[in-house]
Amino acid sequence: MGKAEFRVYDSLAKINRLDWERVFGGLPEGYEFYRAVEESRLAEFSFYYATLYLEGRLSLIAPLFVSDFNLDIAVEGFLKKIITAIRRIFPRFLVIKSLFCGSPFAEEGVIGLAKDNPAGPVILEELADALRAFSQEQGARLIIFKDFPQEKAGLLSVLLNKGFFRVDSFPSAVNELDFSSLEDYIKSLGASTRKSLRRKLKSAYRQAEIKVKVLDKADSVIEDLYGLYLNTHYQGATKFERLTKEFFISVGRHMQPNFKVFLYYINGRLGAFNLCFVYKDLFIDKFIGFDYDSSSRYHLYFVSYCYNIDYCIKNAIRFYRTGQTDYCAKIRLGSRLVPLYAYFRHSNKGLNILLKLLSLALKPDNFDSDIRDSVKK
Repeated sequence: MGKAEFRVYDSLAKINRLDWERVFGGLPEGYEFYRAVEESRLAEFSFYYATLYLEGRLSLIAPLFVSDFNLDIAVEGFLKKIITAIRRIFPRFLVIKSLFCGSPFAEEGVIGLAKDNPAGPVILEELADALRAFSQEQGARLIIFKDFPQEKAGLLSVLLNKGFFRVDSFPSAVNELDFSSLEDYIKSLGASTRKSLRRKLKSAYRQAEIKVKVLDKADSVIEDLYGLYLNTHYQGATKFERLTKEFFISVGRHMQPNFKVFLYYINGRLGAFNLCFVYKDLFIDKFIGFDYDSSSRYHLYFVSYCYNIDYCIKNAIRFYRTGQTDYCAKIRLGSRLVPLYAYFRHSNKGLNILLKLLSLALKPDNFDSDIRDSVKK
């Protein structure tokens, strides 16, 4: 490998757009996605971009962010209550300021490597060393490569020689849609699920007039939409971030023509929304929000799920991706869980060993039987 130079930028504007495209290629959540996130005024995060130049040519880009990380993010039940009680006295118990390689919002962690890069996995060792130095500058004792898929395991295996250890992350749910119609999809489900879903859909449309509007920007409905988002955010057991109004406006502004927001009106009143990213063969159901006074009565989760499935089938979109929550319902509705992994390294060797042991107790499938059962299959 030739002369390597590591640089960290605090703004995407400092990276040439053509260089980004050359390094990442056709990344679904690409330049405009990271630009929109950066402009969203998210107080919990500081965003950066690690770059490596070989002989003066940009060969690697790794999106980064600095944030607090709760080691108990997957914990539920009695143990969660104990941790909450301890935090009344020690607020930062199991909370560590961390440097992440990845994004708080992307479906997967990504590292862009130029196709003409001659260094191969060796360049990842350069990145690991550089992030170690940068994390010290930031006062972040923990480095996390967040949510990388199995096919990146070979590339990232060099991290294991740099003191990192690999842990299971929350998997992502995906439906593969090889169907000619919504009815064809419903017929593919298990008998009890099929019967229950049809009953829910029939009940919803019998009780109310349900209309769906599809917009390519959220500006005109931002107040109502953001209220529904906060409803769902506060209801969720697992929280890593809280979006801002600016986020919804920014992604609509920058991510054209891939941005869509689906609005579900119940007798003229907004009852739910889906914020989605739509690509050639991929539909990402990114964020959802409900009016909980009406969502249960009109089964809006299932109404919206089926509407999106139908949208995908009619538009020849093969993959419907629904993220990292609510696994029980998604598995019943035909999703498969795609494993994702994180790589951790604490700057203190003793604490690094302790965290490795702790990660075995706090991994997601210890607290979610749906993940555990899916892994066994």
